[in-house]
Amino acid sequence: MYEVGKCRLREILKSKRMSQVRLAELTGYSKQQINNWINRQHKVGVMGLEALRTIAEALNLDSPYELYEMKKVPPKVPRSPEEAASD
Repeated sequence: MYEVGKCRLREILKSKRMSQVRLAELTGYSKQQINNWINRQHKVGVMGLEALRTIAEALNLDSPYELYEMKKVPPKVPRSPEEAASD
């Protein structure tokens, strides 16, 4: 099972030496919207699938999943009724 982590857009733009303004020109999203995605890194899944695909293509990424950190998490194991009753 995986959990979506922080948005990596800031570091990807920096590594590609691309400005938010240029990304806005390439994608049709406003600079303000791009800045919002970058600065709301604490909020998971802010970018919709359409935006993920559009931005990944504009940045020549292999996968839209590169735009977010992905963390592997262990599956939640339900507790038995006996364990729940002992709380």
